[in-house]
Amino acid sequence: MSTVHSTTEKLEFAATMGAMIQDSSERAALVDHLSADGRLTVLADTADTVHLVVPADLDDARIASGDEDYLLEIGRRALGNCMYDILPE
Repeated sequence: MSTVHSTTEKLEFAATMGAMIQDSSERAALVDHLSADGRLTVLADTADTVHLVVPADLDDARIASGDEDYLLEIGRRALGNCMYDILPE
């Protein structure tokens, strides 16, 4: 799979998800569908609430030492599937 194809797929997926979450009934249906089996908790951000996912397996020593590469890695993991190829400054 080429990088261009991969990027195109990411953008198409993002556009589809963006359209779904802009419609409140489709957004609610998506949350219900993803939460249906009970193994996944779906938290939908609102204008008043934003959820940040903190990874469960943090390395306390690397955090305490201020390991910049590790902190960037944690940030990327917390962002999940956000469409950042390069993190903003």
